[in-house]
Amino acid sequence: MSNTAYDEVYFDSMIQKTRYLFKLIARNTENPFQVITEYMCCTYRSYMDMGNPLYLNKTPKQILGSMGMPVEIKFEISEKYDEFILEWMADVYTYLQWKYNLPSEKIVQKIEPENLYQKYSPLHEASLSNCAEKLRKIYLIGEETYF
Repeated sequence: MSNTAYDEVYFDSMIQKTRYLFKLIARNTENPFQVITEYMCCTYRSYMDMGNPLYLNKTPKQILGSMGMPVEIKFEISEKYDEFILEWMADVYTYLQWKYNLPSEKIVQKIEPENLYQKYSPLHEASLSNCAEKLRKIYLIGEETYF
């Protein structure tokens, strides 16, 4: 489990991209948790998980477009979902996938977005690596080899 999913040079941009993507989803859909799950399970995301630079370098709008989701850039903050929590969720999912080289689809099957959203408090107080390790142990994530 010591090999990350892709080169560390992409990691920070993946964190930023996924944060923005989750906020766009919340601002443009009625059920962001369902769309986050669809994103984590889509073929496009699986190519990102494998470290394909063509997919790692796409913008959030391009990613959502590939899923057939029209996106309007709405500047209003989601009133229904806390965008700080969505950003934290993006960090957690991205880190778990990258650090443990796991398919996003398997991660989201074990920790559904609705459940992760509810775990923000108190897990957000832990470092990202400690939070991911706690979740990995609780949900038995990463015991299998996928790639």
